[in-house]
Amino acid sequence: MKKILILLTCISLTLILACQKTITVIPPSYTNKVSIQCFIEPDSVPILYFNKTVPYFGKEIKKNQLIVRNAIIKIIGQSSSDLLSLDSVFDKIDCQYSYFYRGRQKIQTNQAYELSIISDGKSYTAKATTNLSAPLIDSVSYVANYSDIYGEHEGVIVYFEDLHNQTNFYRYEMKRFADTATKKAEEPILSACLGNDSIRVTEIGRAVFDDVGNEGKQIKIVIEPAYSHKKGTKGDIYIQSFDKSAYDFFTQLDRQKLAQFNPFVEPVFLQPGQFGVAAIGFFAAKKNSQKVKFVYPE
Repeated sequence: MKKILILLTCISLTLILACQKTITVIPPSYTNKVSIQCFIEPDSVPILYFNKTVPYFGKEIKKNQLIVRNAIIKIIGQSSSDLLSLDSVFDKIDCQYSYFYRGRQKIQTNQAYELSIISDGKSYTAKATTNLSAPLIDSVSYVANYSDIYGEHEGVIVYFEDLHNQTNFYRYEMKRFADTATKKAEEPILSACLGNDSIRVTEIGRAVFDDVGNEGKQIKIVIEPAYSHKKGTKGDIYIQSFDKSAYDFFTQLDRQKLAQFNPFVEPVFLQPGQFGVAAIGFFAAKKNSQKVKFVYPE
């Protein structure tokens, strides 16, 4: 009987191994697009990120290889025309320069603006109006444990009043200091450029929110911190108010991330926005709430 079982086992293993086959999957050809991301905010000069897209399975590319250079970029107001120029800042966390196009003129309140980009024989245009109002934060607090689609984790709670008689779109923002003892998404910040210094970072909430069903009411959002902290860590919290064009773009990005990490979520592909099929991104007005100081209690 044992001999029969051993023989059957050997036959089964032979069949299984014989059925194995190495398949080489060749990714389809990829056509680069451009990514345009620009918020215009009153009393601030415009900053615009203009990069080329890369395939999902492409090799890691540094920021200086992503930036689209030699573009003619203008932001045209009712009585002004601002020619943006290529600029950069050194990111001590990434140990590389971040590239963008910077304007020279501050954006004005209650004005209509048009973006015009000419690059490699192609043109891209979009419009935005700086007539947004800033929401008012009522209070902020902290919860050590709450549950959402990502599981159980801590959260910063923000209560703010929805702006009346208009459709609104919001996002969380915190500014604080980080150093090499800080972790981002459970990963240590390993930066030879940062050394023993600390650097001011901007933490943006992954999700965006609308006021559907909460017109004129108090809204509560709970945000999982992106950076680690210890008791007494301080930060400045804002609520951003911005256009639907930016809301649609960030909503799609969030759904795309969910699809990557959850096998039960249908894949999401970025749909044409302000720039049609030629580019992804947004050109939108933004206005921040007042700054509220926050201290982590634990």
